[in-house]
Amino acid sequence: MLRRVFMLFLSALLASARFAFSATIVQSQGDASIAHDQQAGTWTVSAGGATLTAALDPSSDWQIVSMVSPTGRNWISGTVPDTWVTVNGTAYAFGSRSAGFAYTLASTTTDGRHLELDAEYTLPKANLLVTRHIAVVSGSPTFEMWSTFKSLGAAVSVSDISAVQTIIAPGTIHWLTGHMGDPGDTTFDSAFAQRQQTLNVGDTLTLGGPNRSSEQSVPWFTIDGTGDEFYAGLMWSGAWTLTAARRINGIEIAWGLGAMSTTVGAASVEGPHVLVGMAKGSGPDASAAIKSFIVNSIRQGQPFVPLVTYNTWFAYGTNIDETSMRAEMDHAAALGSELFVIDAGWYTGADTAIPSDFDQGLGTWQVDPARFPSGMTALKDYAHGLGMKFGIWVEPERVNRSVIGSDGLEESAIATAGGDYQSSDSGQICLAGAAGQKWVVDHLTALLDAVQPDYLKWDNNLWVNCDRAGHGHGPADGNFAHVTALYQILAALRQRYPNLVIENCSQGGNRLDFGMLRYTDTAWMDDRTAPSVHVRHNIEGLSGMFPPAYLLSFVTDHEGESIEDAQDLSLYFRSRMTGLLGLCFLGGELSDDDAAAIQREIATYKSARSTVSDGSATLLSPQAEFSDGPAWDVLQETSVDGGVLLYAFENGGAGSDSTNVTPKDLQPGVTYAVRSADAGALGEATGADLMANGIAVTPSPTSASHLLMLVPQP
Repeated sequence: MLRRVFMLFLSALLASARFAFSATIVQSQGDASIAHDQQAGTWTVSAGGATLTAALDPSSDWQIVSMVSPTGRNWISGTVPDTWVTVNGTAYAFGSRSAGFAYTLASTTTDGRHLELDAEYTLPKANLLVTRHIAVVSGSPTFEMWSTFKSLGAAVSVSDISAVQTIIAPGTIHWLTGHMGDPGDTTFDSAFAQRQQTLNVGDTLTLGGPNRSSEQSVPWFTIDGTGDEFYAGLMWSGAWTLTAARRINGIEIAWGLGAMSTTVGAASVEGPHVLVGMAKGSGPDASAAIKSFIVNSIRQGQPFVPLVTYNTWFAYGTNIDETSMRAEMDHAAALGSELFVIDAGWYTGADTAIPSDFDQGLGTWQVDPARFPSGMTALKDYAHGLGMKFGIWVEPERVNRSVIGSDGLEESAIATAGGDYQSSDSGQICLAGAAGQKWVVDHLTALLDAVQPDYLKWDNNLWVNCDRAGHGHGPADGNFAHVTALYQILAALRQRYPNLVIENCSQGGNRLDFGMLRYTDTAWMDDRTAPSVHVRHNIEGLSGMFPPAYLLSFVTDHEGESIEDAQDLSLYFRSRMTGLLGLCFLGGELSDDDAAAIQREIATYKSARSTVSDGSATLLSPQAEFSDGPAWDVLQETSVDGGVLLYAFENGGAGSDSTNVTPKDLQPGVTYAVRSADAGALGEATGADLMANGIAVTPSPTSASHLLMLVPQP
């Protein structure tokens, strides 16, 4: 037995030595690299201390051989095809020689930031070229993978596009529910709720949705390891499906678009991208790792800039005009707002008598001259004169039925399912159709060119899986085609208006995913932007995958949480300060004392914002709940430079006398100055002491919210 163990060890050592001597680094950037071992027939992609090795050679089948975390653990625990290709109704394991795939070439590319490995195979029996792509960026142990398809002859049908399939080591799986409702729902705790499950052998967890990405579940999950964490996210904003099935040797993950079929011709068709990664540590470390990938890869190094944002919707609805907006701009600027956004209702035909009805006039794309005689450009200039940026709301994918058939919008451009609009008063424009897409782009760019706003709020309040003929898609890929076209439009906007900040809004958070994150700078989480405990519930759930600075909510004058003569203004504001701080109330109705108190809270946010801007979040307590929640909920945000914000909120009930806030992942040997936003300096302590002993927080006579700042000392 001893000899056998020694031989196994020697064999592993020799294999390691062979890689060390025979692998050639083909591309590198920072700590990211792509290496080729010609003798072994493998390619290894590395970044952030993690490595992914694939068998990629004419003499072998394509296979992900290993995915090794920074701790040295290989998360691959079984052999299955990395992805499947279903052509003309038959499923083939990608890169399998017995399935008929033929190796063409392996190549690498770089744009100076990303490194990309491309594995190209043909399927001669279907005249199909399929390329599997793996991309990394320095600093994050995250791998981005996707497939592209191209016909080498007659068009073929490609179905049920798979993003990734693998068997990984078992552990508790964590995921997040979706938006789960509309503004009238009071089932607050079901939205963006943390869930977890330990699967037994034979158990299967199925997640996904048939329409928009985050309606039912957010396309993201993590799995606990021993000393490390596996995480994955789908970069897709439409229908998707995930199955996690517990096998004897691990959890088999299959992630893709589910039931669909699209036609592939000579033009390349791109499947959904998936992110997989392995971070050293636990869930919070995975959040930090993926946040690094978001900024440096998905956003191409563009930082988040969370401006204090005033939005008109909850205060005014559609009942807006030039005079009221100028007056509200004065109030917003005086309070400390940095961005003023005019929401729905600025267009001709809007129903101002029913402020909640923004469907009337939708799609006219004309600024109402009766209510805004000077136009939107004059309001933008007025905002700029007050030191604020200016934004405007649009809903490009939907029009009121009265617009259909006029202004060049043909009825044939409207999406239908089974011949029905799926709405009694409006229609969705199918972006996959050339005529509909051109109509939207022409009107959108005309508005942007005329007004030149700093900020565009892109809303989406109707979804139809279009099966109508004549739109460039078939009966089973309307969802796929619309989302693909949406990305193309947003990418073109990015190129044409590089400084334009874009908000992702979809009846609240129905398209919260890494796909939209590529093209947008902030996301309105939920039309249910009150009460405060619900806002914290949302942020505490979503900040496990998204940077806090991406997540927008609003302080509103809500029943039970009045802004005027507020019972606990700090609670209302600090519940939103954990993300991007929004304001939405009537500034002209504030007393001088109310305005001064709001100014102090906004100043507090700005003093802490540098940590919010580039921070990742760690939930130190159970998630806040509207009912039956924890006595205290506590969130930590940690910036790249080591600064820490600790938010603690008292919810009342048993156990709320005090709490001990114990931060995580501090630098043990570094001394931190500890400061309270309310009480001032509290002293200094090392990271080791703070993680061991915590900070005692007791109820305040003035507020149920507490904000502590930990600043590393030189």
